[in-house]
Amino acid sequence: MSSRNFRETFLPLKYPDFGKLFLGQFISNIGSQFSYIALQFLIFDLTGEIAAMAVLAIAEVIPMVLIGPFAGVLIDRYDRKYIMAIANFSQAFIIFMIPATAIFSGVDRIIAIIILAFMNSTFNRFFFPSRGASIPKLIDDKDDLFGANSLSAGAYQTSALIGPMLAGFIIGIYGYDLPFIIDGLSFIISSICILSISKSLKPIRDSTKKQSPINDLVIGGRFIYNFQPIFYILLLFSFLMFAGGGALFLLIPFLELEFGLTQRGQRELIYGIMIAISAGVGMIFALFLSKKKRLARPITMMTYSLIMAGIIFIGFGLAPNIPILALAFVGFGTIEVVVGIPLQTIAQETVPDDLRGKVFSFINLAVSTSQIIGMGIVSILAYYLEIRGTFIFNGLIMVIFSFLGFYWIRKKSLEKLAQIKREEFHQASESDH
Repeated sequence: MSSRNFRETFLPLKYPDFGKLFLGQFISNIGSQFSYIALQFLIFDLTGEIAAMAVLAIAEVIPMVLIGPFAGVLIDRYDRKYIMAIANFSQAFIIFMIPATAIFSGVDRIIAIIILAFMNSTFNRFFFPSRGASIPKLIDDKDDLFGANSLSAGAYQTSALIGPMLAGFIIGIYGYDLPFIIDGLSFIISSICILSISKSLKPIRDSTKKQSPINDLVIGGRFIYNFQPIFYILLLFSFLMFAGGGALFLLIPFLELEFGLTQRGQRELIYGIMIAISAGVGMIFALFLSKKKRLARPITMMTYSLIMAGIIFIGFGLAPNIPILALAFVGFGTIEVVVGIPLQTIAQETVPDDLRGKVFSFINLAVSTSQIIGMGIVSILAYYLEIRGTFIFNGLIMVIFSFLGFYWIRKKSLEKLAQIKREEFHQASESDH
């Protein structure tokens, strides 16, 4: 990478407060990869049941359904800096508690772990919508907003490149406790970085309009429903998690039951390498996008990612060995980037500041509900179609849905509607400066 390209890639870091948020998140993302890998395999080792994996996954997404929308109301009322810091400190305490569940045995320990996973996910519901809603306040030149989101996505993919391989190595040597300790420490460091941000991240609200929390929720929901580009993106992302995210929890049992990876350390390392390869591709693509100011047709680009996801799942179902399975898995990093960056940027550019927290929370709500339903259906499908057949079936469904998406984009002129709002946002920011 030339020095000029390097400067263009990391240009958003010229804003000190964005750099603090970026650094904190990068560190905590690496730690979260450690605990994510450890938690998945710990539950599977303790139970040996696919159903337990599904229960863990459901426990982690239920807070998005129960708490997410109301979290969005608080996020749009108070300084988001303190909301993020409190959330991270709370997550550190919860993650530190997971190794302590060893004092229990059998079902009691499994229940304790699932409760802690639920609590960790609860505080996560406050963090990520706050972060997404805060980034525009940390970037003075709004033309750098897309680059900032791309750089953040690249940092996440980098953490996914580093974390899983290290986690697999550490689990194989030291067991499950150390990854949780590392993750807890990473949350504390992230909190300190966030508290050092000098700017106020309190949303801009009309003080003459006092709304009850319920009315705030209604206003956020009405905005999403009436603004078709955001409504379509919500449905697209929800379907991706319904068909794709709902099936991903089958991958760990797939490695053991289909490919005979039953030895601790070996399974985690193979799984970690697969995630790392995928993340490496995603990181390169995200850093490439970070040099761009805007995408011409972001909604169409997101819809193409659904086709790609469908092809990947079909590849899972047909993979004869682990190298082919890993090759199919490579595309997931790119899909996360292709969906995540445009979604984040369009929401930031088209949603008013005092609605962003609610809109991000509603998106999380729809996605989480879809994932819960998807996991339930996938568990049933896996019983009748087996894991391979379930992967192929879900892949075909995603490909079919994507063509319906292209029709909707053209019929409702979604790209044009989004572009109008995006131009208004950039013109308003220029007039402010």
